Amino acid sequence: MNTSQLALVAALCAVVAVLAVFAAVREARGRVVDPAKPASRMAGRIQRARAGLPDKWQRRWRHLLAAAGIVTLVVWAWTGWPVHGLLAGAAVLGLPYVLNPGTAASLRIERLEALGQWLNHLAGIHQAGISLPQTIRASAKAAPGPIAANVQALSDRLRSGMEAQDAFALFADELADGVSDHVVLLFQSHAVYKGPGLSDALEALAVTIHQQAADARGIEADRAKVRKSSRMVSMVICVVVIGCMLNDAWSGWYQSPLGQLVLAGLGGAFAYTLRWLRTIARTEPDPRLIDPLPASTLLALTGGPR
Repeated sequence: MNTSQLALVAALCAVVAVLAVFAAVREARGRVVDPAKPASRMAGRIQRARAGLPDKWQRRWRHLLAAAGIVTLVVWAWTGWPVHGLLAGAAVLGLPYVLNPGTAASLRIERLEALGQWLNHLAGIHQAGISLPQTIRASAKAAPGPIAANVQALSDRLRSGMEAQDAFALFADELADGVSDHVVLLFQSHAVYKGPGLSDALEALAVTIHQQAADARGIEADRAKVRKSSRMVSMVICVVVIGCMLNDAWSGWYQSPLGQLVLAGLGGAFAYTLRWLRTIARTEPDPRLIDPLPASTLLALTGGPR
């Protein structure tokens, strides 16, 4: 390692140290989220990107970001060229998405199946002649896993005395899917009119949701072929690129200002192609039927920032 590379390493270490101190002070002081202030576009994209990972990767999100940052600095310092480091960090950050391309779709299908099971359970309990809030509270402990936390939160809100319409609206916002909005609209309608036949309506809606989940599984089986192909192509290209970068005869031309620009363009084009393939094979939730609650209403109902 020559003198310029050592100077670069020292500068990068100083920057990392300053950022670490800033982050530590910020965490120590605590961060208060203003619910009235809409989230930035970048924050929304990061949240959606994180939601597309399996639970184990979501829990390790900060570790993944830290690993990507460290790899970026190490490769940059080792090669002396910034684009090499940025591409290496991007590869680390994108690896979970390449290995788990259909996570969001699988989670949605599991949630639909769980919602259908829960509705069947509600229908059976409601036949005993108890009210809808009592039926929901009685079903909370046996709610299927994918929606268990949401059903328990709904039960707790109803038990605490919150208005049923508000509790149902919060439940709809948490699930954020047009299919679950159908369920909430049924709940809200019954809470107002209290007509007979709720058990039959719940069972009919459960059948419809189960059919939607089965159709979605069939579609996902076809989309899995696209995902498998994109995953294999991505892995092969990454291996080839790593081999080329380790060979000076192949990577020498990129170790120049013009070569760095070309390398950045190639890396960006590859990332855009992967994102395009992922968009083609992605399953979007059904359009919402209920408008999301305003931030001020959320604050009033929950008693604090979310």
